[in-house]
Amino acid sequence: MDTYILCLDIGTTNIKAFLFDKNGEIFAQAKRKPKYIMEKKGQVEQDPKEIWELSKQVMEEVIKSNNLSPENIAAIGITTQRASFLFWDKNTGKVYSNIITWQDKRCALYTEKKNKGFYFRFLRGITKFIYLFSRSIRLLTFSTIKFTTDHTSMRTGYFLETHPEVKELISNPKTNIIWGTIDTWILWNLTEGRVHATDYTNAHTGLLDPFKLVWNPLYLKPLGIPEYILPEIRDTRGDFGKTKIFGGEIPITCLIGDQMASLFGQCCFNEGSMKVTNGTGSFVDLNTGQKCCASKRKLYPLIAWHINEQTTYMTEGMSHNAGNIIDWLQNELGLYNDPSETEKMALSVDSTDGVYFLPTFTTGLSFPYWSETKGNIFGINLGTKKEHIIRAVLEGFCFRIKDIVEGIIKDTKIQIEKIKADGGVSQNKFLLQFLSDILEMDVEHTGNHETTALGATFMAGLAVGFWKSEDELLQIRKVEKTYKPQMTEEERSKKYTCWKDIVKRSLNYENF
Repeated sequence: MDTYILCLDIGTTNIKAFLFDKNGEIFAQAKRKPKYIMEKKGQVEQDPKEIWELSKQVMEEVIKSNNLSPENIAAIGITTQRASFLFWDKNTGKVYSNIITWQDKRCALYTEKKNKGFYFRFLRGITKFIYLFSRSIRLLTFSTIKFTTDHTSMRTGYFLETHPEVKELISNPKTNIIWGTIDTWILWNLTEGRVHATDYTNAHTGLLDPFKLVWNPLYLKPLGIPEYILPEIRDTRGDFGKTKIFGGEIPITCLIGDQMASLFGQCCFNEGSMKVTNGTGSFVDLNTGQKCCASKRKLYPLIAWHINEQTTYMTEGMSHNAGNIIDWLQNELGLYNDPSETEKMALSVDSTDGVYFLPTFTTGLSFPYWSETKGNIFGINLGTKKEHIIRAVLEGFCFRIKDIVEGIIKDTKIQIEKIKADGGVSQNKFLLQFLSDILEMDVEHTGNHETTALGATFMAGLAVGFWKSEDELLQIRKVEKTYKPQMTEEERSKKYTCWKDIVKRSLNYENF
């Protein structure tokens, strides 16, 4: 009897289900697009009931449309967008909030107030002072922490402050109201309320102490979040219960955050393995092994996965804008009819003709600059063609990735030999070749374009013996092409020096 691993992948814009076979190939897939609730300024929510219903639909579709039964499914792995959460009643399933996504910005003023408030200023100050003597990485992390709207901690605290009725209800330790990220909500529904749990990768969004691996009371108490409403934290790969809703029992053996799943799907198992996912934004992730890395430039340790009492850490730098800029150029400026045209357009000119593009549209420049500057385009003239602009945009993505890669190498002191690339924007061959050139590093493009789902699938499969080892996964991993540097050192240095000058000039626009 043929058996498969079922993966549920809940991303920012799509909900997808896959069946993977033993060769790591997709046997079947289904997709749905959920709606967003954006009725107020800064609001980006989703309907929890819709997210669950669409998740159930895609899983049912890949099973039933292929005339399969639960006996054909060895295990289920779940990967989700991180940091989106909700409140609900553990007995009735009644929801007390929509899913407040990681994109929601309504807590911006609240977050700024908390960051500047006495408690967190004191926490940063005292830990910084003690760090001078102890050199503890944990204290260094606390001394540089500055919360953003991305953190579940801030959005949860803001929700409770603006919904006093819910805050009152959860003040009772016997409350039926519980809290969870999307993975927890889906798991609770799959197990029909039997399991309220998450894993370490999903827990680590501003509420977890990554060193002690517990919910962090230093953050919970000042934000009014009681620990008893939070889910149990379990290993990334292991026992998350069984679902019976598809006509038989299927074990659920993996919960994992999206970028962590992508890191595992790229087989970045060892310290020094790095990948970049070019999707809506560009996410650069480095496996730091058992080393928990932090820096004064706000590079924080994240948990890549936690298995059998062993934690593998990672660090992440991101540029929030890539694919969304590609969409903007098409929808708002009409520079092309399909994003796939950008590759041909970029290759149709020999250079950008001196045009540089700073791809920072939504949240400013993150690591290593940390500036709220706006996006900019430099060097245009009457001879500038749209092809020059497209090429400058794609090069701008690569320059930002180089900023992040070099910053991570400098701060972690871990040397990188190559970088593995995935994500929709990585389909652009010009972009990957320029990335290899500007990094002076091999860029390995995956042959599987659903790397996030593959990572969760690998995790779930290992838990039930579908695959026996990570070595077996390395054997079935596919590489579409390896891009090698072709640019001269002189040209590389000249281009990157100009880029750094552009960034320096752009920082002056922070307050405009």
